[in-house]
This record gives sequence, C-alpha cells and structure tokens, in this order.
Amino acid sequence: MSQAISRAVLSMLALSFVLTAGGIGAASVVANDCSPSDPSACEAGMDGYTNMLDNLFEVAHTTLQYAGFVTVFAGATLWFTARRSSERAQTGVWLLVGGLAMIVFYFGFTAFVSLLKWVAEGGSGSS
Repeated sequence: MSQAISRAVLSMLALSFVLTAGGIGAASVVANDCSPSDPSACEAGMDGYTNMLDNLFEVAHTTLQYAGFVTVFAGATLWFTARRSSERAQTGVWLLVGGLAMIVFYFGFTAFVSLLKWVAEGGSGSS
C-alpha cells in the first residue's frame, strides 16, 4: 500500500514538472538570421534572443515556485500520514525539505538574475 502511494505521489510530482516546464517550447521566440546586408535584422535578432531568455527565465521561475509548493504539500502529506520512523515518513521529510529548498531558491534565483542584469547593463543607476 505504501509503495502505491509513494509511486502516485512521485508520478504527480513528475507530471507537474513536465506540465510546467512544457511551456518552454510554447513560450520561446525564434530570432531572425543576421546578415551583413540587412543590419536591422541583427537588431531584431538580438530582440529575439532577449525575448527568448526572458521567456526561459519566466518558465524556470514559475517551475521553481509551483514545483516547490507541490513538493512541500506532497512531503507534508506523506510525513503526516505515515507511521513515525518508517521509510515513507523519511521520504516525506526529504520531499518537504526539498520543496522548501526550492522555494528558498526561487527567491535567491530572482535576486541572482537581477544582479546579473545589473552587471550586464554596466552597473549604472536609473537614468
């Protein structure tokens, strides 16, 4: 019985990861080819790359947020419904801790990407 429940929880987690991360293909933007004869295509291509990176950031950001919450919920459910000191309770604790780590990384990821954007823009203040 406990193996069936843990398999169901893990399959729900895998399904949530796949459905959330499936937005990468739908949200990506293909950049134009850059040719020396048409410099405007190069500028449009750079806009395409920035849009593609922005979309990738949004998908990763959303995946971290929702996968973290789903993992915390699954871990708490496993932990509180299992007998103490059982393998199922240990799996629940690991899922709970992993989900909390994903939520913490969600906020750290935002701060890290903001720092990278600031460095890429030359570190200048608002103009």
